[in-house]
Amino acid sequence: MSQFFSISRFGRLFSKHTAEHGRGYLLATGVVLGLLALWLATSVNGSAVEPLPVGNQIGAFVTGLLLVGLLFTSSVFAPLGDKRQATAALMLPASTWEKFLVGWCYVLPVFLTVYVSGFFLVDALVLHFAAGPGKIAKLLPLFSQESKLYYILVGYAVLSSGFLWGSIFFQKQHFVRTAFAGLLGAVALVLANTMLAKILLKPSLDMVMPFSNVTFQEGQKWYSVSVAPAYNGWVQWVMLGLMLLAWAGAFARLKEKEI
Repeated sequence: MSQFFSISRFGRLFSKHTAEHGRGYLLATGVVLGLLALWLATSVNGSAVEPLPVGNQIGAFVTGLLLVGLLFTSSVFAPLGDKRQATAALMLPASTWEKFLVGWCYVLPVFLTVYVSGFFLVDALVLHFAAGPGKIAKLLPLFSQESKLYYILVGYAVLSSGFLWGSIFFQKQHFVRTAFAGLLGAVALVLANTMLAKILLKPSLDMVMPFSNVTFQEGQKWYSVSVAPAYNGWVQWVMLGLMLLAWAGAFARLKEKEI
């Protein structure tokens, strides 16, 4: 049997985690779906032609996704911050990769599947009761090629990878400390990007956000500098690289604790 990964051993570990935390997860899911239903219901305007606009649905979907998802992600390896809980977890007869994979599965594919399906169920029920004769009821077009809202899930996956790293890196207050570290990193990136833009283009430029166009005035004319559309794909590769780096960092940190 491989010491790195075994399907049967991983299955037993996954089942053990589900048995220990399943009730808590189900209860939390019920609370989240109830809050989403309340949010959507209070957003209904019965006198409007479209009682529940898509914009309101997007707001509820994104807010719930980020708050609940990132809080959950930041807690998945939190027991390792406590010595008593960490000892029991680290002594389990499974490889480090299998332990990491159980946490990863729950915070990304399992969570997204449950959250997205649950949101659509709640959204459809609210729209069903809100819709009437002459009313327009549009369900959130998350997977529409026209709106491309599914990129929200990609952005969440990138953010989630950072909070997964934070859940194993920090010993307590995982969510707050990870969010603060991310905020400091974002501020540093904006400042560095602005300084670089001032050096390359114009010293009097105001703050320049990363991956955005640079607009400035020269005399009576305004100029805009941006990357050609053909080269915009590199941003996605940067995000993918950061996500993989965060996952690798989380696994390496877990490996250190095992040692």
